[in-house]
Amino acid sequence: MRIILIAIALFTPIFLSAEDESNWYKGNTHTHTLWSDGDDLPESVADWYKSNGYDFLVLSDHNILSRGERWKELRADEAGPVMKKAAKRWGKKHVQTRVSNGKKQIRLMPLSEVRDLLEEPGKFIMIEGLEMTTNPSRYSVHTNPMNISALLETEKNSDRSVEQELAVHERLVHGHQEETGNPVFWQVNHPNFKFAITSEQLAGVEGLHGVEIMNSSRNCFNLGDGSRPSVERIWDIANTLRLKRDGLPPIYGTATDDTHDYHIGDRVINSPGTSWVMVRSAELTSNTITGAMQRGAFYSSTGVILKTLEFDAENRTLTIEVDAEKGVNYRIQFIGSHKDVSLAHEHVASIVDDKGLAHPVSPDYLDERIGTTFQESSGPNALYRMTGDELYVRAVIHSNAPPYFKYDAFSDFEKKAWTQPVGWKAREP
Repeated sequence: MRIILIAIALFTPIFLSAEDESNWYKGNTHTHTLWSDGDDLPESVADWYKSNGYDFLVLSDHNILSRGERWKELRADEAGPVMKKAAKRWGKKHVQTRVSNGKKQIRLMPLSEVRDLLEEPGKFIMIEGLEMTTNPSRYSVHTNPMNISALLETEKNSDRSVEQELAVHERLVHGHQEETGNPVFWQVNHPNFKFAITSEQLAGVEGLHGVEIMNSSRNCFNLGDGSRPSVERIWDIANTLRLKRDGLPPIYGTATDDTHDYHIGDRVINSPGTSWVMVRSAELTSNTITGAMQRGAFYSSTGVILKTLEFDAENRTLTIEVDAEKGVNYRIQFIGSHKDVSLAHEHVASIVDDKGLAHPVSPDYLDERIGTTFQESSGPNALYRMTGDELYVRAVIHSNAPPYFKYDAFSDFEKKAWTQPVGWKAREP
């Protein structure tokens, strides 16, 4: 497999050099267990990902780290599948149980024990994370810091706006990174879940590294809802604002399972293994993987794997070659915004939900050259040569392989891949 990423100082300082012998590692950065609202043991969750070819996994339970002693009572419909799966994998005595106040509880493994059980240096690692979840009664602002070593707690305050919530998260994440000296990759989760975050709000978070452009969980409206834009459109608008108006680096796009359900049989909704990231890193460690993601040295996928991904910044060419499956057809789009694009826009009225809460909607940008398709071709190989008119360019690789599932008109489970924006100019120091 030949995948080369080249960069020079003035353009897209994110990729590793052609001389680097790094590998590509598959991972999921947004995963839930019984430590919050997932329905399986953390070790069973991690074992699934390891057994299915993943190299790293981030457990990101809501507002909690998998640390310390924790016992949990399971619902009747949970207990059977959880215990049966664990007994089959590790033996009947694997799960510790007790009776407290007349109710049966099971002990949840902390991350340290899951690591002892499943980690293999150079083969599979766990990276500590969490989902910071605030204002549940108002706007659903959820973000994931990855590669942390302490719980980042936010004060509950139902009066904070979306912008204020994001600012609180940003302060905590970057404060932790500064304190520890370790890189933290910080992403906004599912911006269209309850339509919580607009493109303008996303663009305004200066220290943000990523946003989920694909989330396999329910009700994430990856394609919008007909009156509100898709997450990919939000991503393009936000990056155009950052690069054109603010002189900020782009936000990188992730694809995640956001898995909650593991006892699914043949039903794959909200299940593991449908969305992931492929990260190019010098080695498989928490710091190197996280640092590579901070630099944008990764692509996102729901089933398409790349054999070649090369950005030659000197010649300003982006080359894509798919590791093609037999009988599958491919289509490659090169998408981006023009450097002289207009940011003129028209206000769109907020949409009031059934609880009377007004949700802002991203404005209607009038210039069609925001997130436009510069070039499109059929087949598993394509090259785009930048003309100098582009603010940035990214690629989307489509396939006609059968989707994993489709549960409503606004889901998006085509098997595809997304590369990160390239060709953008870094802000002058």
